[in-house]
Amino acid sequence: MKSFQLTYAAFLFPAIPLMMLTFGNRWIAISKLIRQMHADFIDKKNRNEAAKKYLTQIKILNLRLQYVKYMQLFSGLAFIFNLFSILVGIFDIMITPYLFSFAIILFSLALCIFIVEINLSSKALKTHLEDIEDQKNKN
Repeated sequence: MKSFQLTYAAFLFPAIPLMMLTFGNRWIAISKLIRQMHADFIDKKNRNEAAKKYLTQIKILNLRLQYVKYMQLFSGLAFIFNLFSILVGIFDIMITPYLFSFAIILFSLALCIFIVEINLSSKALKTHLEDIEDQKNKN
């Protein structure tokens, strides 16, 4: 493990907060959509149609919220372990490569969940497109 250099951990250092910012923005977008759906549902007079329309989207949004929460959790833990690997690396302790490896694994998990959440986001957008196509076919 003598080949481990502290610069490896420094490379990952700026990437994690940037991805956490991205994940936070996704959280904000999802919460805005949920609030908009809630307002639409409350304001609509024909709630039965709105409930049927939003049921699929609500399920997807709940799942997306869970995924974003886990993305942020794993990114935060990766950031902490990356910081620990830098701190421990300063004192040239042999555990540094293991801490850094664990940070990479955690960050990789966050990125994998991010890919799954993007697919769910696409599925949710597809339901919106189907609604537009249904309205177009009715006219």
